[in-house]
Amino acid sequence: MAMEDAAADLAAEFGGPGPEDLANGAAALAAALLAQAHTLAATAAALEASDTGHKRAIEAASSRAALALAIAQAISEAPRQARPGLIAAAAKSLDVSVTAAVTQIRSAALSLPTDDASARIAAAQLAAEIAMAL
Repeated sequence: MAMEDAAADLAAEFGGPGPEDLANGAAALAAALLAQAHTLAATAAALEASDTGHKRAIEAASSRAALALAIAQAISEAPRQARPGLIAAAAKSLDVSVTAAVTQIRSAALSLPTDDASARIAAAQLAAEIAMAL
């Protein structure tokens, strides 16, 4: 709770992202992660359909797609302070490195499906917070 209070105080003092911007940023970040999951799942399906023996690539794409979904869920549903722990647990259970999870989050923050500048700033802030905590 202290991190949220500090962020709110900072936003009020310097005109940074406010609570609505943070909510919009979280939603945009989750949407970008869902798009990643869709792309990764399609990649896994295409590799499987090609039947060229890329079992490791199929498993990697499938695991990362599942991780993107788990990260999106954590960002959209969990309190800010709980997100890093949930993401780390999901990465571990899917046998994906935490570094890869951070890369997915940062990538999502760079490909947001919105032109709302305040939401983009808030999403970048949320991605940085999670990356630092991981």
